[in-house]
Amino acid sequence: MAGKQKYLPHDAKEKLDQYVYKGQDKSYIYKNFWRPLITKLVNYLPVWLAPNVITISALVGVCVVHVLLSYSMPSFAVGNTFVKESPELRHEVNYDASYGEYLPPPRYVLLLAAFTLFLYQLLDNLDGHQARRTGTSSPLGLLMDHGCDAFNCIIGGLNLCMTLATGPSWKTFLVLTNTVVVFFLNTWEEYYRGELVLPVINGPNEGILIAISFYLFTAWQGGPQWWSANAIEIPAKWLPAVLRQPAPQAAAAVEKVVLEKICPWLTRPDRSAGEFSALPFFFNLNCTPSYMAQPQLPTRREVNTGEASPVMSTVWRGNSPVQQAVLRLFGSSEGTLRMKYNTVAVWVMTVMAVVTAASHVCEVYRAIRKLTPEERKEKFGRRRFPFLHSLSRVIPTIAVTLLSVLWFVTSQEDIFRRHPRLFCWTVGLLVTKLTIHLMVAHLLSQPYQPFRKTFIPITVFAGHILLTYFHNVSRARKEMIRGMSLAEETIIGGSHSNLPYSSYAQYAYDMDEEMVLYEFFFLSLVSFVHLAYYVVRETAHALSVSVFTVPKDKQLALLAKEKERKAQRKAQQKKG
Repeated sequence: MAGKQKYLPHDAKEKLDQYVYKGQDKSYIYKNFWRPLITKLVNYLPVWLAPNVITISALVGVCVVHVLLSYSMPSFAVGNTFVKESPELRHEVNYDASYGEYLPPPRYVLLLAAFTLFLYQLLDNLDGHQARRTGTSSPLGLLMDHGCDAFNCIIGGLNLCMTLATGPSWKTFLVLTNTVVVFFLNTWEEYYRGELVLPVINGPNEGILIAISFYLFTAWQGGPQWWSANAIEIPAKWLPAVLRQPAPQAAAAVEKVVLEKICPWLTRPDRSAGEFSALPFFFNLNCTPSYMAQPQLPTRREVNTGEASPVMSTVWRGNSPVQQAVLRLFGSSEGTLRMKYNTVAVWVMTVMAVVTAASHVCEVYRAIRKLTPEERKEKFGRRRFPFLHSLSRVIPTIAVTLLSVLWFVTSQEDIFRRHPRLFCWTVGLLVTKLTIHLMVAHLLSQPYQPFRKTFIPITVFAGHILLTYFHNVSRARKEMIRGMSLAEETIIGGSHSNLPYSSYAQYAYDMDEEMVLYEFFFLSLVSFVHLAYYVVRETAHALSVSVFTVPKDKQLALLAKEKERKAQRKAQQKKG
């Protein structure tokens, strides 16, 4: 390969030749089921079948299922509702409808999802054994294997969201960030630990089987709508006093408590009653003394669902994000507090993800503590706090996650609800790209440099958001100085608030968030494809190996070896 390499250093061949894979899987399922099964199955594979072909084939299967599910559930939800399609009602809570207007996917799609994921797990274990069998084991195969696993985290997370019918909501975004960030931290641990150690309960074994059980159970129940239509009703005696009242009163009461806790941190203590507050304005909060003393109750509306047999449906419109969050907890206007089954599932997965992430951080700390002074100097140089340095390598991943959360929360165009899939793929590809860079650094035993050129436009975009915010604040202040009637034109964060929290858009500088999202998706996709293509190409060139074929000499050698083994087996049978 002529010219300068794009991702690998000039001495990549020497470093890759020195790499030795170290890893262990402590899972009982792997030890007692997968390893014995794979050891037998690998002998039935043709000698010409390259391990990387097995890896890619496994990924293709789950990708096909993702396309089928996406066709049936473009908004991650099923059912029939007017809420998503009605701009004036997009911030309202309808107790009798589910988000989405599509029929549930056929059962065979969910069964196919379970089968392809099981096949992925099988082939993911099989490719390594085939590599050792054919004598084609190399860092390239490891990179392909783990790279496909990282990419599958995006697909698997989104497929699971569609199976649970999480809808274009925070639940979908939370599941996506859980999967990609935890996988990044797992790779981060491997980088500093020097080996991949999977605990007794881990994602590649038990985690995949749990996902398969979700697919099968959902198919048995008739579709994803089961997860959103059913809920756990929480007894009133388990609830705090603030929630033991009808939904509107509970929403206003909770908002009052939240504002009393948060607003002192967002406003100056010496602020006068009519002075404009910047930060509350940005986060759609009203921190004025008059509103904090008596938050306005949500408004109730009766809306026709527009179906063949019209039904009047109760809709509550909150005055702030806090009120909206509380209203969504209630299953009816009478005040029953309910938690949907998919919400329970998402929170359980989140707790597991947090525990797993914490374990990765602890393992990195232990690994650094165990280093000898010579090893520490070789890996960290003269840095006095190596663990803090290792944590700094996670900053870009945290930055991507936090910026996406900030956009999710403060978007005035409700960008996630409008384009949940595009939003998730953008974030997922950016984090997965960082994960692959970390894999390459591990294979080459070189320092991991997470601050890449891809993040320059992200930084520019973040700066643009801040400048837009300050511009909006400046405009709002000027309008107040000019003596605008606050009774007619309400400013959230100003002296009064009688309109819903989305009225921030009255003073916001026009910024096409939809166009920005498309641009960032294109940037993340192109940069990811560029990385995947050139890293595989440069690694294969450095090692002088083929990506998708087994060399003829290795095929012949394996055939001769197996022929000799069969002859020995027959000879032993005759003696017996």
